[in-house]
Amino acid sequence: MYKKVLSPVFIASALAVSSSAALAANDGSIEITGRIVATTCNVEGQAPGGGAVKKSVGLDGISVAKLAASGDVAGDKGFLIVVGGNDDCADGLKAKIRFDPSSPAMDRTAGRLNIDTAADAAKNVQIEIANGDGTPIHLFTGESRPVVIEGHRATIELLARYYSLGGATQGTANSRVGFQVVYD
Repeated sequence: MYKKVLSPVFIASALAVSSSAALAANDGSIEITGRIVATTCNVEGQAPGGGAVKKSVGLDGISVAKLAASGDVAGDKGFLIVVGGNDDCADGLKAKIRFDPSSPAMDRTAGRLNIDTAADAAKNVQIEIANGDGTPIHLFTGESRPVVIEGHRATIELLARYYSLGGATQGTANSRVGFQVVYD
């Protein structure tokens, strides 16, 4: 007759593995929800998803006096992003702009854009993007207000402006951010 005998080392190893698994319990969970839509609206006349759209917004020169205190904003410049114009752009859905959270200029905490580093760059200033009514958009966690697609088209109104971190200095204030059109 043959008997199996478990080694004390094997038993101790098994207990250590099971107790370490108990110590590594989750702190919570992240629930992801989503939806895939068949809408393929053009963006500024370009096919979606190709990255071909280059929207230029030229902010006017603003006196440093208008950006003296932290939180001062100035130089609002409105711009539009036109979605659709093609038959595949489904009416009734809502289109909105979501900004690329991996954009290098993004200040993820503040939700604004840092300006390019250059010898002649302004200091203590960022670029803020807002909805057309002036409500700021936190670029890392937020998105523009949705607009209903009607007649296979929607126009999303946005604006860009300077945002002072306190005591802005003169110089160039250039930045950029990637964006996507998303649908509800």
